[in-house]
Amino acid sequence: MMNGHLLIGSILFASALIHGLVGFAFATTALPLLALIKGVKFSVPLLSLLSLLVNLATFVMLKNKDMSKLPLSFIFAILAGVVVGVYGFKIASESTLKIILFFAILSYFIWEMFKALFKRGESYLEEVKPQVFKSFKSLTVAFIVGFLGGILYTPGPPIVIYLSILRVKKEVFMATLQVVFMITAFFAIINHILQGNVTQETFSSFMISLPIVLLGIYLGQRLYIRVSTKVFYYLVNIILFISAVLLLLEIY
Repeated sequence: MMNGHLLIGSILFASALIHGLVGFAFATTALPLLALIKGVKFSVPLLSLLSLLVNLATFVMLKNKDMSKLPLSFIFAILAGVVVGVYGFKIASESTLKIILFFAILSYFIWEMFKALFKRGESYLEEVKPQVFKSFKSLTVAFIVGFLGGILYTPGPPIVIYLSILRVKKEVFMATLQVVFMITAFFAIINHILQGNVTQETFSSFMISLPIVLLGIYLGQRLYIRVSTKVFYYLVNIILFISAVLLLLEIY
């Protein structure tokens, strides 16, 4: 039993460390590994609760909080995606969605790595105008974020890829991601509570895990402030790829 608790703590600590460094991948990294120990039914509600605090803590620790302003239409698109995602099993199986998501991330990763080899002196945006998040493309991304948050609890890849394409500075990237994830986690938690998925065991595990997770976030943030925006995006792409592989392994 003690070894089990130690293993769970190590998984959550490592996942929080990665999240503190690149701003995403906490749940995507932890879920496939936790599911092997405690099962998906237990792990998803727990990670939903922890993710809200992880993103809030990361946002609070950021020295530079120059986030992009998100219009209400973007937030409502996330909510709509979460609602549809809850009933997403009627549209496609989890395995199908994970395979599609894996190949989408893999294609993006190859494209980014190819571009990095031949492109030099890339500039990064200091800010993104709110109008950008009102476009049909942005609202589609928001809906997919919510949908994946509802059906798989993997909201990260779509918004990470979108912000990467916009090429914002790492400070804007990090702050904006935390707000998007907090909104998604909040909607997901409400859904789990309404469905009775948050049990006393879930809440107890949440309280026990919280100090370990916060320590991981803190150390990840200490590493984050030491890397340049260029190196930061290299790390983002690598973590995206690893997340995609873990997502695919979760099917089997």
